[in-house]
Amino acid sequence: MKKLIITCPKCRKKMKITNKIAKYKCPHCSEIYKFNFFSFIDLNIQSFFSNIFNKITYKYNNFKNTYKYMKQLKQHMKNDPNWSNYRKQQSEENGYQPKKSFFSKFKK
Repeated sequence: MKKLIITCPKCRKKMKITNKIAKYKCPHCSEIYKFNFFSFIDLNIQSFFSNIFNKITYKYNNFKNTYKYMKQLKQHMKNDPNWSNYRKQQSEENGYQPKKSFFSKFKK
């Protein structure tokens, strides 16, 4: 059975209940809570809208961070067009040459 997390109406602390209509006792304040059909529907509607809201905020934050990254990338490209070739330039300055493969000897 699926577990649901609800808040106790008296002490406002969270408690776990199973996904069926019954009476539940709060472990903190000993209040008996009736979980009926209407509260079950209400809980499903609330979780549905909260999931939609979370997805929208997640996509918005991803879009915003991508925009910031692209703006930063554009700024670096304006300042130094070869900034992405930094490692390549460093290896050329040090005289490092990559290993040649066995088949490169036959290509000429």
